[in-house]
Amino acid sequence: MANTGASLSSLFPCLVVLLCAISSVGCGDAQIHTITDDAEKTARRNARVRQAVYSALTANNSLESQVWQEFLTHWPDARPYDGLVWDRNSKKFRTTVTATAIIEDRYVFKFILDSEVSEDFQKVTFQKLRFHFFEVKEVVIPPEGAGHGGTMTTFQPDQKWLGLTEWKRLVDANWDFSKIGITIISNTPIPNIRSVPNL
Repeated sequence: MANTGASLSSLFPCLVVLLCAISSVGCGDAQIHTITDDAEKTARRNARVRQAVYSALTANNSLESQVWQEFLTHWPDARPYDGLVWDRNSKKFRTTVTATAIIEDRYVFKFILDSEVSEDFQKVTFQKLRFHFFEVKEVVIPPEGAGHGGTMTTFQPDQKWLGLTEWKRLVDANWDFSKIGITIISNTPIPNIRSVPNL
């Protein structure tokens, strides 16, 4: 019996270590589930914010939505992007939607719209609409290809920020950029310009 008692007491530290290890694994799994649940919840929330903004943009009941639709109708291959952040102070989501049109494979014309979305996703307030026009000078693709990163893009120094006044003049001029002080050079495309993912 004395030998058995000695054996159990000598095993006790091992049992403690084993129980701690099992406990740690359990805690790790719980943390992973919590992180996964939080990520899924955030993804669902972000999707609802985006849906609210794009629904408002297609509703055609505001100047901003009309301009958005005009932009995409004229440049149907424009690439849309969006981003959002939760503002704790105002209890609203702040979002930015952009659409990028490549003109004559040399110029970039970008629609940019900031908005706020209420906490319950029911109200979208458009705030600031502007346009950015710039000319690409050169795109250098690394030897392994554009998909591997490392693409280098340089721009001409002359860039223009435009507002709704210039937009209306552009539409009225049937998309003649010279009417808003921009000269477009045709037939001189920049190689690889459409390989740049986030112009």
